[in-house]
Amino acid sequence: MTMTRSSHSSQQVKGLGWWNVYFIAKFALYFQGTIGFHPLENVALALFLLLPLRSRLLESVRLIVALPAAAWLLHYDSFLPPLDRLWGQMNQLMHFEWSYLFELAGRFVSFQTLLGLFAVCIGYHLLNRFLRISVLVMAAMLFFSLPTSQIAPVIADQGTSENTTPITGPAGNANTTAAKVPAGTDDTSLNQYVSEFFSREAKRQVLFDDSSVQTAPFDILFLSICSVAWDDISIAGLEDHPLFKEFDILFDQFNAATSYSGPAVIRLLRASCGQENHSQLFAGAPSEQCYLFENLKQLGFEENLVMNHDGVFDNFLELIQTEGNVTADLMPQTGFSPYQKSFDGAPIYRDKEVLNHWWQQRQQAGNDKVVALYNTISLHDGNRIIHGNQSTGLISYKLRLKSLLDDLYAFFQSLEQSGRNIVVVLVPEHGAGMKGDRMQITGMREIPSPSIVHTPVGLRVFGKNIVRTGETARVSSPSSYLALSQLIANVLEQNPYQRGSFDPASLISNLPSTPVVAQNEGSTVIKVQGKNYVTLDGSNWSEYPAK
Repeated sequence: MTMTRSSHSSQQVKGLGWWNVYFIAKFALYFQGTIGFHPLENVALALFLLLPLRSRLLESVRLIVALPAAAWLLHYDSFLPPLDRLWGQMNQLMHFEWSYLFELAGRFVSFQTLLGLFAVCIGYHLLNRFLRISVLVMAAMLFFSLPTSQIAPVIADQGTSENTTPITGPAGNANTTAAKVPAGTDDTSLNQYVSEFFSREAKRQVLFDDSSVQTAPFDILFLSICSVAWDDISIAGLEDHPLFKEFDILFDQFNAATSYSGPAVIRLLRASCGQENHSQLFAGAPSEQCYLFENLKQLGFEENLVMNHDGVFDNFLELIQTEGNVTADLMPQTGFSPYQKSFDGAPIYRDKEVLNHWWQQRQQAGNDKVVALYNTISLHDGNRIIHGNQSTGLISYKLRLKSLLDDLYAFFQSLEQSGRNIVVVLVPEHGAGMKGDRMQITGMREIPSPSIVHTPVGLRVFGKNIVRTGETARVSSPSSYLALSQLIANVLEQNPYQRGSFDPASLISNLPSTPVVAQNEGSTVIKVQGKNYVTLDGSNWSEYPAK
């Protein structure tokens, strides 16, 4: 009689398999400083993948669950903004052309990253024959889980600052209390700092003297440019463009306070009051005194509104007229030939063509004095030049930036040759973010990062026989729109056209300083004691990661 021995086959752990590549790639990105790493969540995903299952059906179900979980965890480990920010912009994204959407998707994964991933796959395929890769991966994650093994991301200083930031303003016009540095950089201290900042700003105003511009009337033109910051100019290698040598006054530390066009133009048009909280921008100004163009209208200026686009996207034109209190109609655009195609397919006209057309009309008109707002989106990410170079991304941006600067420089020469009295103010809305950083890909502006809000702002006085005494004046203190409004008030008060000369240094002697606080919906970035901090929920803060 033969005895048969029954054996129970035990379920063995098969290992992570090709999921090892996912975790190894994350280790590499973590050590490069590209992403963070949450050990507990990653270990939990790995254990879920290691669970022994008895059927292929259950393994298929696990795969269906694991793929989106792994994608979510990769985003969670990254420094990118929360996913709800993306959903909040979905309505605008639906208006983008497919070519631009594909271009944006391609920026998340570079060619070098794909090569690196390919190398990891080949390495895993070869080494897996000799080594238990899954054991090494799990050991690495368990090591990261130990408190003493945490490798903190390296954060670089974004500059230095004094312990207090003076907020000086014209006597009787602005609050002159110094901005207090928080006791610490914990959440409570930084939240209190921001709250006190907006409380002080709510009390600040620039008042215009009704007796200004009694004689020698002159025009004022604001050049509102989308998507250019000092960082973008540096990347494009155009810091030495002759346009920047044309200004009588330049701001070295101007804070645009936002990274989106609508809020930026509202802040410009309400520049006569202190900085408002982002949510207040769409609820009307605290008082009529805040509206810069309204103040100038009270002094006899007539409004002009000029753009090189139709202003339909995101109701931009309507926003200017309602929240900015601009009553002028948009200058007709009939007869212009499209120079670019916008990211949503709308036509964009050449800056020099639009500006020259406005200037010809202005010289023929009988208006005593005009205040004009010119808005251009020639540099917006995703635009395409219709004729000529069809490049995209950074190559396209460099070409379009040089074209814009050349157009503005040529326009400045035309103004000078005309001999008419006009003050021109360059005030970009925000940067393009062409360099990108660990929190945002190239061209992404969801968070008003330090490099995006640091914009080139300057003023130039044009006029026949007008003499400038002294060199170009540089405003070195942290500044924002309130300082710009005060500068216009100073020009009106001193009236260089009546005197025949002006000293740029005297025009900036009383400009109010404003600490760096920048906001979008759902995000705030501040600069405290030389370091930048960001919150994405309005209460929890972290140091803004180095580039």
